[in-house]
Amino acid sequence: MPILTATMHAKANLSSFFEGMHYDLRWRHYTADLHFWARQARKYGGPVLDLACGTGRIPLHLARGGYRVTGIDSSEPLLREARRKSMRLKLAAEWAQHDVRGFKLPTRFPLVIFPLNAISSLIEARDLNTCFASVRRHLVPRGRFVIDASNPQLENLLHDPETRYPHSRYPAPNGRGTVEVSECTSYDATRQINYVRLYHRMPREEGEFIEEMAVRIYFPAELNALVRYNGYIIEAKYGDYNESPFGPLSPKQLIVCSIPG
Repeated sequence: MPILTATMHAKANLSSFFEGMHYDLRWRHYTADLHFWARQARKYGGPVLDLACGTGRIPLHLARGGYRVTGIDSSEPLLREARRKSMRLKLAAEWAQHDVRGFKLPTRFPLVIFPLNAISSLIEARDLNTCFASVRRHLVPRGRFVIDASNPQLENLLHDPETRYPHSRYPAPNGRGTVEVSECTSYDATRQINYVRLYHRMPREEGEFIEEMAVRIYFPAELNALVRYNGYIIEAKYGDYNESPFGPLSPKQLIVCSIPG
């Protein structure tokens, strides 16, 4: 999800938050989707382009499997951490700083992936349209574009905006204790935007980071229509990483699409 602003409270070191270490530690145990992306790479081949790659969790997993991978992200600190990890692990991957709303690379790809609900960073219709147009320019003929979007659950959008809910916990980058994360949300139904505040309580310190995000909510029929409006054919839609058929209670919208012709 996109970091729009971050506010420093008390003794927290703001610069360290954007070095990628906090992001990396927060997602360190998230492996639920890795087998799904490896399956797509086996099916459609490489090289693979990962949009909004963060610190390289998925590209490095695919690189271990022998695939050529390029990861793009708008955050240089996250890419710096991705480069550091790929050098330490001696895994070949290419990294480039680009906004997914409009990018230009010298390579075309048989597989472009948009993982972990990163599509929610595309707030306005023009953002999504320009992103999808850029993807089209970078697909080889019969290449596939695979989108991982959340399936909105109304009960989560109706949370009390004044209440903090548990979110996650992860070890502090300095190795001294655990960062406790809670969240509060406020949903604007007129714009389909969920405003999220994540409170990072730092160990052994007074104060916390406040990370603020705006998340676009894409409902299933709407997302299908937007994919088709941008000239793609939907070949399959799954409801989870095991590729179960999509249904109203599915946690995910995993859309495999291609360009006709």
